[in-house]
Amino acid sequence: MSIKLSTLQLPGAPLESQNPLPMFRSRKRDREVPVNSSYPDRLRPMLGYETGERFLPYRMQDRYSRKRMEMSLDTIILENELLEAVFMPQYGGRLYSLIDKRTNRNLLYTNPVFQPGNLAILNAWFSGGIEWNIGQVGHAFTTTAPLHAAMLKDNDGNEFLRFYEYERCKNVFWHIDFHLPAGSDKLIAYVRIINDNDHSVPMYWWTNTAVEETEKARVFSTTDEVIFFDQRIKGFGHGVLPELATVPGEDVSYPINFPFSNEFFFQTVAENKAPWEAVAYEDGKLFYERSTSLLRYRKMFCWGHHPGGRRWCDFLSDPGKGNYIEIQAGLAPTQLHGLDMPAHSEWDFTQIFGLSDVNTMQSHQKDWRKANEYIMDCVDKLITEADVYNLHETARSEATKAPIEKLYDGSEWGGLEEARRSKHEQQRNIPAGFNFSLLSADAASKSVEWIQLLENGTFPVGDVNAVPPAWMVQREWLELLETSLRSSESNKNWNAYMHLGVMLYELGKEDEAMEAWKTSIQLQPSAWVYRNLAVAMTLKEDNTAALGYMDQAFQLSQSFPDRALAEEYLKMLIDSERYKEAWSFFHTLPEEYATNDRILIIVGAAALELDKEEFLSELFQKEFAVVREGEMLIINLWYKYNAKKLAAQRDEALDDSHIVQARKNFPPPNHIDFRIVGDE
Repeated sequence: MSIKLSTLQLPGAPLESQNPLPMFRSRKRDREVPVNSSYPDRLRPMLGYETGERFLPYRMQDRYSRKRMEMSLDTIILENELLEAVFMPQYGGRLYSLIDKRTNRNLLYTNPVFQPGNLAILNAWFSGGIEWNIGQVGHAFTTTAPLHAAMLKDNDGNEFLRFYEYERCKNVFWHIDFHLPAGSDKLIAYVRIINDNDHSVPMYWWTNTAVEETEKARVFSTTDEVIFFDQRIKGFGHGVLPELATVPGEDVSYPINFPFSNEFFFQTVAENKAPWEAVAYEDGKLFYERSTSLLRYRKMFCWGHHPGGRRWCDFLSDPGKGNYIEIQAGLAPTQLHGLDMPAHSEWDFTQIFGLSDVNTMQSHQKDWRKANEYIMDCVDKLITEADVYNLHETARSEATKAPIEKLYDGSEWGGLEEARRSKHEQQRNIPAGFNFSLLSADAASKSVEWIQLLENGTFPVGDVNAVPPAWMVQREWLELLETSLRSSESNKNWNAYMHLGVMLYELGKEDEAMEAWKTSIQLQPSAWVYRNLAVAMTLKEDNTAALGYMDQAFQLSQSFPDRALAEEYLKMLIDSERYKEAWSFFHTLPEEYATNDRILIIVGAAALELDKEEFLSELFQKEFAVVREGEMLIINLWYKYNAKKLAAQRDEALDDSHIVQARKNFPPPNHIDFRIVGDE
């Protein structure tokens, strides 16, 4: 067995700079999740709990395009004589490929390109391989961010690989250890999550595994009871496989039978000590994964054969090369069920991935339940419940070992937290098993302002025209900042009060936050703080005040220090139906801003109202990189554009009847159609 650093050459669209604006959490901490009449009361507890959108302290990764170039991606390869596992440390530790060296068969769907799409909580996401999702629904904050990686040795002297990080939204530590013993045809992943805070935290984990989609790929798991997505209500229903109410008469254990994007969650019984999921193929191959009981639930996701779903598969890859399904494993009944991780607790589980041969007559027999019993028997023979727990106990015994050799650097925030505890909580060390990079006060450091606060008790003044290095929302840092501001008048500056306001607003202390921002403005006006006040006014539904603040932000230098502010200002103008002002403002933007996807789509509404035919014609021919899954903005522009033409041809005033006719007669071009369930 060996571990080595390498690189992967792929055509791709690299991620560019991040959006610097703080995106505040949803005011609704719990999400309202519709359910149909089939959904049982026993599965309602915790549905939607703490699943409202959260982003801070992370930044949106919304800056990428579809202009591909040759990319050299860092990889870490873990292999023995039977398997080769290729990981991407700079992109969340994604397992890019898992090759059976005996047959050169890839166990996973591996994307031949790197193409981000707007599918994750921080926007950028890419398809393929296995991703490890912790923290908040919507993939992970680290989906496209580097993780720390290190080599360790087990009790027998064999090398194994550890990815680890400090998760800043929930303030927990976590790591994944990958073991591939000599002679093993299975990859072992051991996950450990540590909440060493004095309070519980909402927790989330889903392992998302992309495997090849074929006409006869068939999904199996521990039970036939599922919660499924009901596209009619955009919520959940409850049913029994292989048929579901939304696709009557179809065996949906074959994902290709879904006419639209869909998912269902296997409701594994608590007594099952080693849940599993598998995909059987028409060529007799079986991909399977099995775990310890904490990782209880399983899910199937597919894009379906709807044109919008096929469009997404092609969009995220090359045409015809992006077809995949995902089998997933998580802690809760669905990804919209929340759960709390108690204070001072550790959770751990082990997951095993492998490939085998099965009898196609048995795995594809018409009766899914009999086929499932056969696959269950196959999985039991490949890896028994006892095997799973033996591997788990062995991996657990290695969990607190210190990394021997650092292979890759993740973020600097774990190191900063270690330094904070060393100075202010000396009784609380970071958990055993982690080795974060040493901090420096280098000006390029994202945490440089917080290092100064920690070391000197003061927050730097900063440059009002420069992009703020990083946001912070952790309560311990809020206390340090408040202490600094109370300790001396000389510590009071616009930058300190801007960050104070951001932290307070994220915590729901909106009035206090606005007072902090107004103090910041009094000390020194800045576009960043005017923007935050505008967001606060928008959420209070005072669009006039919001626009007033954004006007002041613009007037500071007759421009905005970042494109993101221009985008938000345009949207506010459009939402206030100030179309002429929006169109005029758009034409003042530098080319770098004016050619941006989001800005073009937003200003399209003004162009439509002002009958800018040439602009609209070009807009509808463009392929956009950052359109959200299921997004309707560009689609609705298309329908209204054609409805206006219909009304003009008939010399009639535009009304809803023309929209209805346009929806019927003018299907949107494929390259702008990102709907996933039909004419939404």
